[in-house]
Amino acid sequence: MATIKLVPSTYYLTNTSYLSVSNASNMYTDTDSTTYAEIYNSRTSTSSYYIYIRGFNFDDVPSNAIVSDFTVRIKGNYSGGYSQSMYLYDGTSSYYGTASSLSTTVYTREFSCSATWEELVAMGSDFGIRVNCRRNSRNTAAYYYIYGAEIEVTYTVPNPRTVTTTLTGNGTIDPSGTQTMYDGDDYNLVIEPTNASDEVTATQNGTAITLTKHTGGAQSVSTVLGTYDLVSGSFNSGESWFQGIVGEGHDTSNQTTSNYYSGSSSSQAVFTYDVPFEGIPDDATITSLYMLVNGHAESTSNSSEYMCVQLISGSTELSDELNFKSIGTSNSTQTVTANVTPTVAQLENLKVQCRLGYYGGAINGATVYLEYEVSSVYYTYSTTISGDMTVAVVIGSSGSQPKIFIKKNGAWVQCSKIYKKVNGSWVEQSASTWTTLIPTGDDYRLIEV
Repeated sequence: MATIKLVPSTYYLTNTSYLSVSNASNMYTDTDSTTYAEIYNSRTSTSSYYIYIRGFNFDDVPSNAIVSDFTVRIKGNYSGGYSQSMYLYDGTSSYYGTASSLSTTVYTREFSCSATWEELVAMGSDFGIRVNCRRNSRNTAAYYYIYGAEIEVTYTVPNPRTVTTTLTGNGTIDPSGTQTMYDGDDYNLVIEPTNASDEVTATQNGTAITLTKHTGGAQSVSTVLGTYDLVSGSFNSGESWFQGIVGEGHDTSNQTTSNYYSGSSSSQAVFTYDVPFEGIPDDATITSLYMLVNGHAESTSNSSEYMCVQLISGSTELSDELNFKSIGTSNSTQTVTANVTPTVAQLENLKVQCRLGYYGGAINGATVYLEYEVSSVYYTYSTTISGDMTVAVVIGSSGSQPKIFIKKNGAWVQCSKIYKKVNGSWVEQSASTWTTLIPTGDDYRLIEV
């Protein structure tokens, strides 16, 4: 257990025209001081002015310390002053404790503090002691003498411990390597094997520990439409009319003019956009595929005019076709949902197909959304630090399982399991403990591969 006194290093006056400070450095000490700073109120009135004593360096207390007690004190007296309680202040408008006023006799006052140590630390350099430096009467000069102030803090620092976490096998661990922790700290380990089916074991200082297994859940990704491609038809003023219709997401601000096809009323044009979904795991289970698309029809009365969109993969239709003619001539965001579950392979060739007839309308932008589930597994372990610790994690059998053989029909066969007799029953042992079991001569038996 340790005790430290934090002392101020600065001050603030609410009025420098009438308040002045002499020998300010004398108050930047604790209450054992025998020298003082002098605050003089020169105004011939009984108005209240304040000195805020600040600059307590909370960083002098170790960040990992456990504070059991603290006390705020100030030492001083006054002459010709006015008796008024002193306050602990946070620099804005809140008070966190009081102490009785100074008197004409030098005395040390203690504050009743309603704030916790953590709250004081959070105030930082704004925290201070407020002293009212007011005259008792208009005709009597007021002098306040501050010898020093302190925050006496009692704390303990937990013992530093060396904690090492190692991994054998394929996967990741967090934390990894060697770090310094302290008694009472929480140690939280997360293990993610590369292959969900791999066995995962761990020891703490050589003793097997129990890991908690967790399974992963759904994920979702989205993408803005990609490369434009004309499939059939010709366009008024060239293909460039359609290269600008892909907005960011389904933002209507990226396209304001209609995309139209100048052809006969019985003809149509078809164009597609690639949707670049990449990195979807091969074992993913697709749960949802849909698109938000913003657009409008040019007309709802002319049967030759239409603007349709649809999700496809190659020549396979994944959704019904949405005709904006049925929506209206005002921009509107619509949802197009796949009515068949695509495979990962189909996602690699996913496209949005648009059919445009005559003066069809506009598509302002679209975003395609995919939701899928993957079979992910991870393990966790938690404990409280109380000493030096080594946690060894083993994923799979690579480098962790000794090669143990049993002779069968004249040939040596490598074993995959080992049992030890415990209280009369055979209990399968973790592979990570085999090297400690074999040399001991304990009662065990081997099961061939």
